[in-house]
Amino acid sequence: MIFRRLIYSIFLIFLALQFVFHSSLRSEKKLSEEWIVKEADIRFLSEAPQETIRGTLQKAEGNADLKSKKFSFQINLNDLNVPNRLMNRHMHENYLETENFPYATFQGNILKWDLTSKAVIVEGDFTLHGITKKNVRVQGNFEEKGKDLLIRSDFEILLSDFKIEIPKLVILKLNEKIKIETFILWQYKI
Repeated sequence: MIFRRLIYSIFLIFLALQFVFHSSLRSEKKLSEEWIVKEADIRFLSEAPQETIRGTLQKAEGNADLKSKKFSFQINLNDLNVPNRLMNRHMHENYLETENFPYATFQGNILKWDLTSKAVIVEGDFTLHGITKKNVRVQGNFEEKGKDLLIRSDFEILLSDFKIEIPKLVILKLNEKIKIETFILWQYKI
């Protein structure tokens, strides 16, 4: 009986220590840490009546400061690819014009970072094709992956917001509304 109580007490102490350690780790992340992008998986989807186009991008740069609640994020659009080579060339030359506008950026403020629900909301200036759209709000969620944070989000953009014109010839093949799905792995900045 005494042995059982001793084991039970040790178990409770162990659980309490785990909770305290995990809580202090979480509160440090919430208040004072700076993070940088470690890995990125960004996907876009255009669903039009005659064609569905999927594109991927595996590189990104960015930083976030949970204390100041600021973030910045940048991708090189030349790294964006679709499976068809001709379509890829047309996307870069005729629509995104990556020779003139090689980067897309998003920078602003972290509005919500909820440790309970794992919800993230950011708002800021999104620049694409040389045009900046202000007050773009993106919601996502995060999960801890060891010492890293994986943030996932889904949002949509309208090509017309960035003065990317769709010729009438391809209006049935390219949707004006582009769905974007992001999986960004952030690591603590040393």
